[in-house]
Amino acid sequence: MSMRYHQSAERTSLPFSASDALEVARVCSVGGLLGESAAMQQLFERIARVANAHATILMIGEGGSGKELTARCIHQMSSRADQPFLVLNCGSLPPSLIEPELFGREAGHSEGALTHLTAQEGYIERAGGGTLLLEDVPELSPDLQLKLLRMLESGRLLRVGGELESIVHCRVIATMQRDNDANRLRPELFDFLSICVVPVPPLREREDDAELLANYFLNVLNTEEGTVKRFSVQSLGCIQQYPWPGNVRELRNAVHRAFVLAEGDIDLCSALERTTALATPGDGQILRIPVGTPLEDVERWMIMATLMKCEGNKTRAAALLGVSLKTLYNRLNAYRAQGFDLSDTDRQLIEVAN
Repeated sequence: MSMRYHQSAERTSLPFSASDALEVARVCSVGGLLGESAAMQQLFERIARVANAHATILMIGEGGSGKELTARCIHQMSSRADQPFLVLNCGSLPPSLIEPELFGREAGHSEGALTHLTAQEGYIERAGGGTLLLEDVPELSPDLQLKLLRMLESGRLLRVGGELESIVHCRVIATMQRDNDANRLRPELFDFLSICVVPVPPLREREDDAELLANYFLNVLNTEEGTVKRFSVQSLGCIQQYPWPGNVRELRNAVHRAFVLAEGDIDLCSALERTTALATPGDGQILRIPVGTPLEDVERWMIMATLMKCEGNKTRAAALLGVSLKTLYNRLNAYRAQGFDLSDTDRQLIEVAN
């Protein structure tokens, strides 16, 4: 599947110039998508190629690498910039709820003993002529993947419980975390999405961008708080040496955590030591967490470790944790709202032995 992806990534061949790439970098920087590395220059060029392409886009990148920022930049660079930009995470709701959220629902549609008296516009309709970002599209069930494919191919939408189709005007950007996630997509949907692929590089492949981004996040915090804090000399070394498995999101959170704790110069190394301690591998079925870890962090690590052991099966994980499936979804949604990437960032920081 990886070979198919790399071949399909080259299908987009719209013309662009060096000035286009510079304009992309300028627009993206306003939204916080920064970088001077060769990998980021390639990303800016790719954005310039696809911004006004009449095609659905598949974006592939690790959690925390900046997929949403990249999608927003594509939107801002396109002729759709004055239209809505909406985001829907395909793993944030159970299958029975995600379908009406995405496709909408007609009035009078019955689900068991419940009849919906009013119609509901889905994300596709609400996006209008703008952009709809579908995060983690492999999380959709095979049936919903097929319905999505039919909508994308035909450009027509059928609400849940509806009989009349309507024309779709928005452009869809779908995301997944890694190449092998394509194994969870219907082959025909993957082929359709692969017409236009945008790979987003992880932070470890972006040379000196980590220091650039750390200083950007620090400047934002200093501006917000009216302070003049700066990194210690040791911190700059840690920024370069740390692998950043959680990518830009982990870097941003580490800078914020160190900023809050610092009275003078910021010691980012100490902030990273706690993260490294949390990554200590367990043995057998044991997850090792240092004494003194906040309870909310303990709960999050345990939930994520259990999901990993269950290979992402939320029903099994909820049963093992002794909570309802609804409670588990609520916890996961709360973590996403706090900026934690559930399928990649924590996966890198927790190791549970098989």
